[in-house]
Order: sequence, then structure tokens, then C-alpha cells
Amino acid sequence: MMRRKIFFVFLFLSFFSCFFFNSSYALSPEEAAFEQIRNSMDDTLLSRAIDLSKEFEKNYPRSSYLPSVYIMHAEALYFRACYEELIALFAQQSLAQFSFEELGKVAFWKAEAYRALGKWPQAVGEYEVAEKYLLDSFLLEKVWLRKGFCLWQEGKIQQAKELLSKVIHSNNSSVSAEALLVLGKLSLNLGKEKEAKEYFQSVIARSAYSAYAVEAKYWIGLLLEHSYPQEAASFFEFVVNNASFSRDMTVQGFLELGKTYMALEETGKAMLSFEKGLYLCTKENLQLLFVKYYLKAAILQNRLNEARQKLFSLFPIEKGSRIGAWIRFIEAEEEANNEQYDYALLLLDKLLADETLLGTDKQVEYALGRVYFNMGSKDAAEKNFLKALTSSDLKVSEYATFYLGLIEYDKSKYAESADRFLEAFNKQGELEEEALYNVLLSKAKMHKVEDFLKAKEAFLLKYPSSRFISEIYLVEAELWEELDQFDNAIGVIEKSLSDSSINHGKEELLFKLGKLFLKRAKYSEAQEVFLRLCNTYPNSKLVPEALYLAVFSDYLSGKIGVHTAREKMLDLLKRYPSEAIAPKALFSAAEYAYNEADFYGARWLFEEVPKEYPNSDLGDQAYYWAAKAAIECKDFSGAVLLLEKIPENSSIKSEARLLQGKIYYDQSQYAAAISLFDGVLDKEKTGKLHVLALLRKADSLFAQATKEKKYFLDACNIYSAVVKDETADLEERDEAAFKCAMCLQKTGRVDDALASYLAILDGRIGGHLKGEAEKEGLRDVQQTDFPEFYWRIKAGVEAALIKEDQKDWIGAISIYRKLESLGGPTQQEFHDTINRLKKDHFIADGI
Repeated sequence: MMRRKIFFVFLFLSFFSCFFFNSSYALSPEEAAFEQIRNSMDDTLLSRAIDLSKEFEKNYPRSSYLPSVYIMHAEALYFRACYEELIALFAQQSLAQFSFEELGKVAFWKAEAYRALGKWPQAVGEYEVAEKYLLDSFLLEKVWLRKGFCLWQEGKIQQAKELLSKVIHSNNSSVSAEALLVLGKLSLNLGKEKEAKEYFQSVIARSAYSAYAVEAKYWIGLLLEHSYPQEAASFFEFVVNNASFSRDMTVQGFLELGKTYMALEETGKAMLSFEKGLYLCTKENLQLLFVKYYLKAAILQNRLNEARQKLFSLFPIEKGSRIGAWIRFIEAEEEANNEQYDYALLLLDKLLADETLLGTDKQVEYALGRVYFNMGSKDAAEKNFLKALTSSDLKVSEYATFYLGLIEYDKSKYAESADRFLEAFNKQGELEEEALYNVLLSKAKMHKVEDFLKAKEAFLLKYPSSRFISEIYLVEAELWEELDQFDNAIGVIEKSLSDSSINHGKEELLFKLGKLFLKRAKYSEAQEVFLRLCNTYPNSKLVPEALYLAVFSDYLSGKIGVHTAREKMLDLLKRYPSEAIAPKALFSAAEYAYNEADFYGARWLFEEVPKEYPNSDLGDQAYYWAAKAAIECKDFSGAVLLLEKIPENSSIKSEARLLQGKIYYDQSQYAAAISLFDGVLDKEKTGKLHVLALLRKADSLFAQATKEKKYFLDACNIYSAVVKDETADLEERDEAAFKCAMCLQKTGRVDDALASYLAILDGRIGGHLKGEAEKEGLRDVQQTDFPEFYWRIKAGVEAALIKEDQKDWIGAISIYRKLESLGGPTQQEFHDTINRLKKDHFIADGI
């Protein structure tokens, strides 16, 4: 019985349910179509919703559901990023068909489309329409939120803040979080980083894992990235692990995380971050950025080949592949940065045919120019930069122009470089400020003071807080210095030091001031400035050299002696043994030891320079002076060994040969000496060293002539060559003429020798310069070893002695009178000789 009751109950319920559902859900085709659109929107099947909406609009043009369909159609278009199509959809409809509330939604979606397109005024207008019609408080708050964002983009900061402040306390957590996020970005845009960070932290406090909180953490990471990369990394790690709601946010997170790892020198992690971001990235320009950073990290990891293979698996190098072309281009740039110039040039040359794939006109020519410029091949660089000038890309053209200016500047074509830099400045790009600064540099090198000062005034007016201001003062000081107007140079630097607008570079200015005082022989002032620099900027890289120059100035001022100067230099060496100034301090200590005649100590210190600092430029000089100290210690063989350590390509090898030749000469090893002097003559075809080598070779031949008289003629010929050499100075010509006369005298040509001696005495060897010198008062000079007098006196004495040998007493007296007229400490001796000859040979006064 119970089983029959249950059966009837089940039968009843089945009949009732069938009746109920059939009567409730028996929809018309129009209603069914509308429901399908709603369900598609609920399921976020946006493309399907758009297609169904279009079909509905076509099939049911008079439907009461049509306004709702239009709004759902617009919403789907918005989320599909079809903004123009959304705006066109409503533009084709009559607003009369929409209800009061629906008119608000129409305005809202149109405003959203305009906002997405960056059309801020149109967006604000539509949001204001939506405000009038919307009754839904949630949508109304969204209107205020989005309108505030658009006002910010229009530059209406205060209005934006007021509107956003209305919703930061909304009961809807997502609205308040978004408002706080926008306020944070607004503050960041205004440079108020602390305020921005507080807004972002408020977003996180509301819901640590919401989409808005994830973005807030991204922005905090950016704030910390440069100063606190370790902290920034944890924020970016959170973003990439929790931004699954947005591919774009995840990609940006990986990019910044990789950059932060690079800053932390964790290049392996950086490479992995860039790789993950690259796999997710779909935007071509961003892909290129990832590729650049990825390759950079790979190079630091010595994994460039691995990186290439992965990139080529992602972006196969096919003809016409833009990404492939960019990989090659970035690879070429990285190779150039690592000074692998030949491989970089090879890659760039191959890219010339596919340059259009890079999307930037003349990009490859510009890159080729940079590579050649860094290689020092300025002509090839100039050729490529000139091609890059015609680029339609303003940045490429600007940089090419700037580099052409640098090339002209390096060639000392300062007028041309000024024009190029001015051209780069007029492009008003990234290099505008630096280009104008380089115009100033060119003007300074042209020594056009008025033009420079006008350009300087214009620069300071345009860029009152420029990073180049301190350098401009230095340039001006150098300009005055080159014009030998040291007081003006000092005045410029002193003025700059009191300029409150200069926030950096004052230690360089102080250093320059000290060097100017040093050049003006104001040693006490120089020392004071160098010490002031050290005390004011104790961590400056200039401190070691400033201390070195302070000791040098102290010594030159006479406040400390040579021994104290030596000790101070050694103290400086102990304090800064690894600084660039160390070999210089050691060398100076050795010089001071040499000057105080401690030749053993000097030699040891000089030898320590190349031993402790083998890469120092002072090494060869140290060997040379160590050899001179060894000579003073009578260790001639040791001196020769030291001189032979100076390499053949050294700039002082000729001086070393001359000194070694002098050692052999003093040891009567004339053949060995002549061989060394010939080595100098082979290398030095003219100039001071050439003349000195000639003189010493002739001296060696003269010495050999004591055994074989034939060498007198050889020596005489060489001395004659010196007399005719325009690069020889007056003293050297007189010396050569005197020694030539001695050769003539030794070979029996006494009359010729006498004529030469008299020519020297009368100043006829050095030409008109000697005569002019006499007019300036050289008769009053009281030193017989004065260059222009020493050889004249020796020649006069020899000529007088010849006359005495010939019993020509009047001729001898005439010569001694000329010698007496030269003055000096021997004047009285010559006067007495004249009187003696007169007395001994009965010559009356007046003859």
C-alpha cells in the first residue's frame, strides 16, 4: 500500500514539474536570442556576444530589448578593445529609444572608449552626461573615478584630486582601491614619491592580493628600484607570482625584476626573468626591449651562444623577420660595447640590406658610425654619420649630427664643430643641453672670448640647474689660462665656488684653482687650496693628487726642505699604495733624494717605480734617472744595465742612448759611443736630440783623433753641420764652431781656425739674434758661463793665444779688449793681461 502511495506522489510531482517548467520557460525566438547574448556576456564569450548582438539588431529592429542589446554590444566591444567601433555603434542610434538609466550607461561606455583612446576632453564630457542619468551608485562612483583620471591626464590636477577623494572611502573596496591607485600614480607623476608610496601602501592594506594591490606593489617596486634594488626585487617577485589576471602586468613585472637582478649583479636570475617575460610578451616593441636585456645578461653570464639559440627558436631568422633583424642588430651593439668591433661590423654590414625591417631609417649606418668612432676610425665614422643625417628618425639624425661635431672637434676644426653642435641643439631632442654645452667648448677652443661669454650667458639662462655648470666655469678658466690671463682664470674659479646654484663639481673647481695658483708661482695659496679640498671633500677621488700637489707646493714655497718633501711623498705612498698617484709620489720621492745628493737612496727609489708599478708611464723615466744616480755612485756598468731596460719603442730611448754613449765616451770607449749616437741619429732626423747626438759623435771622433789625425776632418765636418742646422740653438752653434776651429788648428790650418774663433767672439756664428741680444744689455751680464758668452770667451782666448804665438801683440791686445768688454768675473783678468802685454812689449796707451 505504501509503495502505491509513493508511486502516485512521484507521478504527481513529475506532471507538476513538467507543467511548471514548460509554462515558465517557453521563450519566444526574440527572448531566446536576448538570453543567449546575456549568457555569452556572463560567460565572457565576447566575440560570440558581439556576433549575437549584431544578429539581434538585424532581426529585431523594433524589439523592446534592443537598448539593452546595444549596451551589452558596447560593453563587449570595449573589452575587445574595439573602441572606435563602440563609438560608431552609438553614433548610429537614436537616443530616444533609451530609458533614463540607459542613457547614463550609453554615456558611460562612450566615455570609457574615449578614455581608452586617450581622448581626455571627449571622455570627460561623456562622463559628465553619465553623471546626470545614472542611478546605480556603483556605476556613478566608477564615473567619478574614471573622470578624475581623465582630468589628471588633461593637467587639471586639483579637480582630479577632489573628484578622486570622493571615492577613496567608498563602501565598494574595488572602487576605493582603484581611486587610491590613481592618486598614487598622480603623486608619482608630480614627483611626490613619499606621498605616492603612502597611497600605494593604502591600496595593499585594503586587500593584499587584489589586482589593484598587485599593481600597487609594482609601482612601489619602481620607486625602490634604483636606491634599494634588494627590496624592489621582492615586490617584483610578488607581482610576477600574483598578476595572473593581467598578462601585461606580468610581462612588465618580469622586465623590471630582470633589471633589478641586473643591478644586484645576479645576472643568472636576470636572464631567467627576461626569458620568462619574453615567452609571455606579445607586443613587438616590448619584445625588442626584452631581447636587448636578455642578450646583455647572457653576455655577462658568458652564455651568449645559448641565448642566441633560444632567441632563434622563438623568432626564426627568416627573410623579412623584423624580430630576427633586431636580434642581429642588438647583438651587434652588444658586441661593439664589448669591443668586439670586427664581429659587430660583420653583423651590421649584413643588416644593411634588411635595414627597413628595423623600422628606423638609417639606424644601421648610425650604428656603423658609432662602431668606427669607438675604434678610432674617424673617417669611416664620419662617412656613416653623414649618411645617417638624412634619417627620418629625429633621434638618429640628432645623434649623428652630435657625433659629427665630436669628430670635427677632435680634428681641431672648432668652427665646424660649433656649427654641428648648434645644429644638434636646434633639433631639441635628448642631446639639446649637451649639444649647447659643446658649442661652448668649441667657442672656447677658438679663443673667441666675446662669443664664448655670450653663449655662456644664454646657456645659464636656459639651463640654470644644469649638470654642466661647474664644467663651464672650468672651460672658461682654461680659456683665460690659454690666453695667459691667469688672474681672470683665478677670478672665474673663485666666483664659481661662491655660486649656490652649483650642487656638484666643486672639488674639481678647487683642484683647478690650486693648479692655477701653482702655475702663477703662488705656492702658499696653492697649498692652502689643495688642503681645503681634502678637508672639505675627504672622499673625493681627487684627494690623493691634491695631497701630492700640496706637498709639491709646500716644497716650492720654501716652507719645507727637500728631505721633508721626500718623507711626505713616501707617507703619501703608504696611504695610497694602489691609487693612480702612487707611482708619481714614489718617483717624486726619488727626485727629492737625488736633489739632496742621496744617490744611493735615489737609485733604489727610482728602481722601485717600474718594479712596483710595471704599467706606469713613469717606468722608463725611472730607469733613466736610476742610471743617472748610478753614474753619481760610479757604478757605470749598473747604469748601462738600467738604460738597456728602456724598450726600443720608448719615447725617451734616444735620451737613454745619449746618456749611455756619454758613459762609454767617459770610459774612452769611443767606437761604442759612436754606435749609440748613430742610433739616435737614425731615429731623430732633426731637432734637439739630433743636434746633441751630432755634437757627441763629433766629440768622440775628436777624441779618437789624438791617435789618428784623420778623425779631425770627420769631426770638423760634423761640427760644421751643427753650425748650419737651423734647429740648433746659439750656444750649440757656438760650441760646434769653436770645436770645428780646434779641429782646423790641430790639422795646421791656423789661419782658418783664427778666423773661426774671431767669428765666434764677434757673435757672427749665431746670426743677427746674438747682435740683438747684445743690444738688450748683455754687456752687463756678470756670468762667464752664460750660454751666449761661454764659447765666445773660450774662442776669444784661443784667438788671442794664436796672436801671441805669432808675436802679434797689438792683435792680441785688440782681442783681449773685446773679451774685457764682455764683462763678468774675468773682466779684470783680461784688463790685467792687456796691461801686462803693453808693459812687456813696450806698447803705448792708445794703440
